[in-house]
Amino acid sequence: MTKFLNWEQLQKYAPVQNGVWNKQYLYKYLVKSCHCCFQKQISQFFNNYKCDEVFADLLFDILLDDDYDGSDAQIGAAYYISKLDKSVLKMKKEKLLQAQKNDVFWKRPFSKNDNLKWLNDDIAK
Repeated sequence: MTKFLNWEQLQKYAPVQNGVWNKQYLYKYLVKSCHCCFQKQISQFFNNYKCDEVFADLLFDILLDDDYDGSDAQIGAAYYISKLDKSVLKMKKEKLLQAQKNDVFWKRPFSKNDNLKWLNDDIAK
C-alpha cells in the first residue's frame, strides 16, 4: 500500500472525484481512518457524504465482502455506516440488518440492536 506522509498526499487519492466513487481509493481511506494521524480529516471528508446512497452501498460492499475479512477497512466501513443519515440507512435496511447479525462485534455498525428502533419508523418522521 502506498505510504502517505501527510493529508495533502492522501487527498490525491480521494475516493470520490467529479462525483464518481472509486472503491479502491475508498478502501485506502477506510484503512487510513483507523490511524490517528488522518482520522479527523477523513471523518470530516466522509461527513460530507452521509446522505449519499452510492457511498452507503460501497461501505456495505466492503463490510459484507469476505475478501476484506479482518481488514481495517471493515472497521472503518462499520463505523462510517453508523454515521450515515438515517433516511439512507432505512433504504439499506436489509444490508444493515445483515451486518448487525455478524458475530464479530466490530463488524456491526451499531453496538446493540436496541439502537435500531428508529429503523422501523416511517421515513417521513
